[in-house]
Amino acid sequence: MKVFGKIIRLLLIVGSLMMILWYADSRIINIGSVAGSVFFLAVGLCAAFWTKLSAALHKIRKNKKGKYITNVLFGLMGAAGMYVLVVMGLMISYSLRPPAENSVVVVLGCQVNGDRPSLMLGRRIDAAARYLNEHPDLKCIVSGGKGNHENISEAQCMYNELVSRGISADRIFMEDKSSNTDENIRFSRDIIDREGLGRELAVVTDGFHQFRASMTAEKYGCHCGAVNAETPGFLLANFTTRELLAITAGFIFRST
Repeated sequence: MKVFGKIIRLLLIVGSLMMILWYADSRIINIGSVAGSVFFLAVGLCAAFWTKLSAALHKIRKNKKGKYITNVLFGLMGAAGMYVLVVMGLMISYSLRPPAENSVVVVLGCQVNGDRPSLMLGRRIDAAARYLNEHPDLKCIVSGGKGNHENISEAQCMYNELVSRGISADRIFMEDKSSNTDENIRFSRDIIDREGLGRELAVVTDGFHQFRASMTAEKYGCHCGAVNAETPGFLLANFTTRELLAITAGFIFRST
C-alpha cells in the first residue's frame, strides 16, 4: 500500500506540474490561468508534502472541534469536485447539440487585434463560413461590439471576413453594441424579432462556451444548437477554467 500511495502522489505531482505548464503555455494572464495554476500548485504541494500534512491533520482531528471542522472542509471539497464534474459534463453535452433546421446562425464575438481577428475569433469565423456554405439558405448575425484596443467592432471584423470568403452580405446582419454573452444573445434576439427570423439558433462559438450561451438563449426565449469553433489546444485549459468560473458567477449572480 505504501508503494501504491507513493505512485499516486508522484502522478499527482507530475500531473499538476503539466497542468501548470499548460496554463503558462497560453501566455495569457487572466482569472482562468491564475485560478487554474493556483489550484494545481496546491494539489501538487499537498501530494509532495502529504506525510507532514497527514500528520498535521491527524493531530487536528484528535479533538472534537478539529474533527468537525475538517469533516466540513472535506465535505465542501467533495461537493466542489462533484460540481466541477457536473458542469464540465454539461459543457461537453451542450457542445454536441446539433442545431435545428432553418436556424439563424449567430456568431459570438471575440477579441479583434486592431482590425484583424484574433486567433480564437478567426477560428469562429472559419466555423461560421463552413456552416454558412453548407447551409446556403440560412441568415447570419455577427455579434460583438468594439472593445479597448480594437479599431473596429468584432461584428464588423466578422462581417468583413465572411464577405471576403464569398458569403453574401445580404445574408448577414451586424449586432455591434454587445460587450458580453448576455448582450450578444439579447441584442441578437432583438434583430431576430425585428426581421422575423425565428428563435432557433445555430450558435457559433468555442465548444466550452456553448453551455453558457445556451442558458442565456433560453432566458431570452431562444433555443440553441452548437456550431463549434476549433479551440487552439494551448488555450484550452486556460479558457475552459475561465468559462467554468464564469458559469459559476452566472449561477450565483444570475448573470451570463
